[in-house]
Amino acid sequence: MKRITKGVFTLALGVLLIACATKEPNETVEKAFVKKFGKVESVKWTRNADYSYAHFVFDGKPVVAVFGNDGQYIETDLAKPTPQ
Repeated sequence: MKRITKGVFTLALGVLLIACATKEPNETVEKAFVKKFGKVESVKWTRNADYSYAHFVFDGKPVVAVFGNDGQYIETDLAKPTPQ
């Protein structure tokens, strides 16, 4: 029984890690982004279980737009510089 429980736990953990590693937004979020910002070149996406983050340049400044994974626009903030 312990072996089955350990196997189920390992499988669940693997699925969770794969889901969290997904970077592309779902179709609803992509459509909401295009509606809000139009066609933007070089958008890089990150996401977690609740939010999708679009990293791009807007008016010459690096910004991050936050969307709920349901497509709801949350906010846009200036991107923090990455440490070198």
